[in-house]
Amino acid sequence: MKNNAMMPASHFVMVNRKQKIRIPVQNIIMLEGFNNYTLFHLQSGKQRLYARPIRHFEAQLLQENFIRIHRGYLVNSSCIVGYDKLENKLQMENNLQAMISRRRRKNLSDFYAIAN
Repeated sequence: MKNNAMMPASHFVMVNRKQKIRIPVQNIIMLEGFNNYTLFHLQSGKQRLYARPIRHFEAQLLQENFIRIHRGYLVNSSCIVGYDKLENKLQMENNLQAMISRRRRKNLSDFYAIAN
């Protein structure tokens, strides 16, 4: 595991500038949006809720191989375990699930075509 102090700033998500709260990108499984709040699902199994909309974090995370699969979900592509085609859900690490919108299904299939 890498030392967090040695990682460049681009490998962290700044969630609160005043309190200087940063989360390492590799610790994030997915983000779930609720109106103006975002719930971070972390590798440790913990969840953190922040008073920012998911689009605020999307700009920081799209360059880190995160995929927007639904207006309420932003997932780490390296944490995808499987895909349930019948229910249109992604299976993520830590037994998490994320819905895929019809509109964004093509983005996901394009991503997997590139990745595989």
